[in-house]
Amino acid sequence: MSFDALFGNTAALARLRAILERNRPAHAFLFSGPEGVGKKLAAIAFAGELGARITVVQRLEDGHVISIDQVRVLIESLAWTSSEPRAVIFDNAHWMSEEAMNALLKTLEEPPERTFLILVTHLPDLLLETIRSRCQTVHFAPMSDEDLGCYARTSLHLGDEDARVVALLSEGSIGAATAMVEEIGGIRAAARDLQTRVLSGDLNSLIESLGKIKDTKEARRAAKRDLRLLAHVLRETLRTRSGSTPCLATAEFISRHSKIDEDGLIERMEALLDHERMIDLYANVGLTVEDALLHL
Repeated sequence: MSFDALFGNTAALARLRAILERNRPAHAFLFSGPEGVGKKLAAIAFAGELGARITVVQRLEDGHVISIDQVRVLIESLAWTSSEPRAVIFDNAHWMSEEAMNALLKTLEEPPERTFLILVTHLPDLLLETIRSRCQTVHFAPMSDEDLGCYARTSLHLGDEDARVVALLSEGSIGAATAMVEEIGGIRAAARDLQTRVLSGDLNSLIESLGKIKDTKEARRAAKRDLRLLAHVLRETLRTRSGSTPCLATAEFISRHSKIDEDGLIERMEALLDHERMIDLYANVGLTVEDALLHL
């Protein structure tokens, strides 16, 4: 993986390139930013440009944290001198237990020669302040719709319309875009169906179908998807007023909502997203969806 193969995050990648050009990299880095924006890929590419042998430390499948035992084994391995640079990438570093972070501190304070530590996380505040203070932080941002659309076309091999849908719904996450490829047809069909139901007032069947399902993971995922889809359709409806071409919102839906002012559309979007978050808090799925749809 090289920098040339990475999408988006121009500022973060430019900073890393400048570090490489100066040939004076820090011994420890903290790559922070939202999930799915390419932090781990950038860490691997950066370590590769350093010519380092890469070790990735992550939570074990049967573990809840990156344990102190994992860190101790790593520290012991780094005690041996190496003729080549070494890079250790902590994937989701916030999963380290407090004991593991404390064990890592001495290595951060007195790093072995030709050794680079890269902590990758979307929750940097969960790391000890003493850990963060010993790392050079590189911030990553959500990717733009343009960058995601380019990625969807060139790397995921989607057509223009599907690429636009993926860019819209991924909300800056290249990981979300990649995961969405297999579902894109179903997502577009669901968006059309939801708009048809809203326009016809036929929401009872949707509410009932979700309400009859017990609070399973699948029911919650479906409900969250539907509320998020409707929020994006409203967002597109709003953006058409500045000349944007929609990829999910139908002409009929846009026309029906043409008399609602900007504040009204934003309030409806916020209501849908608020109810989506309520589902994460284990609110009743059927009642939450029903209350959310009443705001439309």
